[in-house]
Amino acid sequence: MGNKNSGATHTITLRPDKDEIVRDVILGKRTKLEIAALCGIHESNVTRYFKKYVTEEMHREIIAEDRMNRMERATGVLNEERIDVANAYNSLAKRVEALIAKAEQTQDDAFALAGMESLRRVLKDIATMSGQMANDLTIQVTLAESKEWVTLRNILSKVIDEVPAAREPLLRHMRHEALSITKEEQEIGL
Repeated sequence: MGNKNSGATHTITLRPDKDEIVRDVILGKRTKLEIAALCGIHESNVTRYFKKYVTEEMHREIIAEDRMNRMERATGVLNEERIDVANAYNSLAKRVEALIAKAEQTQDDAFALAGMESLRRVLKDIATMSGQMANDLTIQVTLAESKEWVTLRNILSKVIDEVPAAREPLLRHMRHEALSITKEEQEIGL
């Protein structure tokens, strides 16, 4: 019976889409029950697979990567909208310039003057918009989600296991520097 369960958990390991399965479960796109049905195994085997093969580091990395991807997509949409607005203003400026040229040809000075005032406002809006929207958009990831922090935390945990007397001074210094200590870090001894 033990071999049967072991084989069932390896069903996921042998799948070419195992990374997608792990990512979908972690991101809540599919449930473990759905994965079990997909793989033809019991849900408890999927849970066992996650406990055995999916580390906390992998979990955080997938969440951080997903957040980065969503932010990059949102940034792309914002940049496209910024370009659309700029193109609309440029088109408007060209139309006003054409009206001014036509008014000058017909020697309608009052209309040409009004057109120039409109063009001045459009150009002012373009300059304002360009100045406000020219800032680069940045993406921020918190320390707790970074791959480097997870690695450093694991190293610190191993050092504390080797040198238990280092635990108290390490925690004291972390608190002094205002580094947060999460529940998981307390559980592993940090």
